[in-house]
Amino acid sequence: MSVAATSARVVAVRTATTVVPLPQPLRLGAMTVERREYVGVRVVAETDDGRTVAGESYALTREAPMAELVDRLVAPHVVGREVVASDGVTARESVGAAWDAALRGSAIVGRVGLVRRAIGLVDVALWDLAGRLAGRPVWSLLDDGADVSGAVRPGAAEDREASPGTVPAPRPAILVAAYPTPGRTARDVADEVLAHARVGWPLLKISRSPDRALMRDLLAILRAELPDVTGRPTVAGRSGVVVDVGFGWRDADEALADLDAWGVTGAAGQSGEGGPALAWLEDPLLPEDAVGAARVRDASGLPLSVGDEVTDPEVFARLAMLGALDVPRVDVVAIGGITVADPLVRAWAARGMVVSSHVYPEVSVHLGGAVGIGVETFDRSPAGNPYDPAPLLVRGGPVFDGGHATPPDAPGLGFTLDPDRFDLEAPS
Repeated sequence: MSVAATSARVVAVRTATTVVPLPQPLRLGAMTVERREYVGVRVVAETDDGRTVAGESYALTREAPMAELVDRLVAPHVVGREVVASDGVTARESVGAAWDAALRGSAIVGRVGLVRRAIGLVDVALWDLAGRLAGRPVWSLLDDGADVSGAVRPGAAEDREASPGTVPAPRPAILVAAYPTPGRTARDVADEVLAHARVGWPLLKISRSPDRALMRDLLAILRAELPDVTGRPTVAGRSGVVVDVGFGWRDADEALADLDAWGVTGAAGQSGEGGPALAWLEDPLLPEDAVGAARVRDASGLPLSVGDEVTDPEVFARLAMLGALDVPRVDVVAIGGITVADPLVRAWAARGMVVSSHVYPEVSVHLGGAVGIGVETFDRSPAGNPYDPAPLLVRGGPVFDGGHATPPDAPGLGFTLDPDRFDLEAPS
């Protein structure tokens, strides 16, 4: 529920952690994942007349001590600060000031990496708090006065383009459709992907298997059958199959050898319409290996996407400078929160780039305006999915339909964390 006030002072930052075992281990690049651990954050504030309002966020811990980092390195710089949300401009200023205080207060050990993620967690919760204070969804606040670069126009508070209650256009979405887990054939995995395509998903992601023969067979099936199911050809960044390598290759030589074995490079890698074999190739190398990524891009002809877990915006700048970034992906928590992510998304979109998000669709759907970002999600059926239980941890969020995601019109981010999973009532 919204609170009839436009400012409040932060009195507490609370954290809680929950663990959900996976039904079977997943191979992600060089990692094997047997469980998903999440941290939840609640920022609690009080208005001048004594009412309490709170904002929430969550993220994968990746087995790092995220709750402790928030408690020790970020919360002390946020508690006591005032959040003002009479409109999107004041919200941006007050939340941005808290972000800057947290960054500079932890700069001796942070700036990028795990501390940046901790700052991002609190920043997302502060934006949720600001939206609840204003009685408006976060996407609406972000649209207040933001130009295509994410900067604020003079006089924007008086001339805002978005108004409370306006429902935005649906954003394009991508489904993480299948992982080639042990014991499954190429046909098994392809059938899972095609089943999702039949209900309206034009952009579907699979993860890379180290089994070259399986990948060759799997991609051959999908390239032959997916366009008939979706009614769309493969278009870079828009439709077709995405392969997530998860930083799984050590260098460009290893990447190109695998891609050649898959049959997706050179003339063999062209679709029937002359486009690429894949909608994009995701995170082929460590993100900082921009030179290697550029070589993979040039030699394979495949569009590249990088951004998962990136905490330093300079990584994106170097990739773009070397021509190795066709589809930037933003992890809203890792990059430092909404305060950082939204201007990045708007700037990329203004340059005509297709932008994708990494997980956290409940937050990412608010970024960048109506055409700013493609929202990534896993299957959100009530039964859950075997890859990522995050949809079971939240209540509310965007509505997914026909390969699109529509942001909620509720105040704030429009979701709450399941109290049975995250105990955020008592101080952490």
